[in-house]
Amino acid sequence: MKRGLQICAAAAVLGLVAFLAVRAWRAGDHEGKPVETENKSTVGTAKTALAPVAVPKTSGGAGATAAPRARTVLSADKLERLAKIRRDYDEIRMKMSAEFAAAGDKYPGGLNAFLKQLALLEREMHADFAAALTPAELEDYEMAESTTGKALAGRFGAVATSEEQRRTLFRWQKEFDDRFALVFDVTPGALVERVKVQQAMREKVRAMLGDEDYAKWLQAEDATYAGMRTLALQQGLSTKAVSELWRAKDEWTQRKLEIAAQPGLTPEQRSAMHASLVLQTRARVSALLGLDILTAGHEALVWLPPSR
Repeated sequence: MKRGLQICAAAAVLGLVAFLAVRAWRAGDHEGKPVETENKSTVGTAKTALAPVAVPKTSGGAGATAAPRARTVLSADKLERLAKIRRDYDEIRMKMSAEFAAAGDKYPGGLNAFLKQLALLEREMHADFAAALTPAELEDYEMAESTTGKALAGRFGAVATSEEQRRTLFRWQKEFDDRFALVFDVTPGALVERVKVQQAMREKVRAMLGDEDYAKWLQAEDATYAGMRTLALQQGLSTKAVSELWRAKDEWTQRKLEIAAQPGLTPEQRSAMHASLVLQTRARVSALLGLDILTAGHEALVWLPPSR
């Protein structure tokens, strides 16, 4: 059993390290050969990091109508500096990973400590980027190159948004990711907080985009919501029914975690509360979709707890 857990932990580490390493490879010196960018600069070594980065010019005075921001390109010196920062941090990550693999069970603090060090390293890299760029340059660079920016690209393509809306949406998502994406606390209390903050952020997105575009945004963000939309079309259900189904899923997740996090409960009390929640959730979904769909099952309902 202990060996199995060690293998699982190693797999998780390798997956995360590979993810971080790929990010660094895409933006760092992986072959030592210069790559020409769109502005014909040959400084640096990776096309992703050295592609022209748009930097907004400041708009007019207070009360002026915001015009589309003109785009500029980072200087060759700054591009080279960013590429070096990424290479340096990639080297540190690989050294840390080797030390963790060599230490095994004897690594101080175990897997959680190692993952927290990786999270700290990611934040330090961001701080170095911030020191090398102006705030506007940093935001544009991260909108194009960060994990958050790349994750949002598909959602931006799904809805019609202005430049300022995109920036606002990026800031909201980045604030959430900075707070939770590299935090490996999976205790029920921490997960409850994460779910609540995520739901609050999504409500802000809904208010900005409106219900129709918000549905497209969610469909691009989450495969489960896309499956719910498909199910609704197949069954001739309304968009409102899809929204209610999504809300039922969110509230099930949050309430389940709250029960797990509630202190002072006996195992019997916790089990009874969970069973009651299962019945309530299944009844709610059945009222939306019909008992036949609930019985047959559907990939959009994989989150739904089974009846006891």
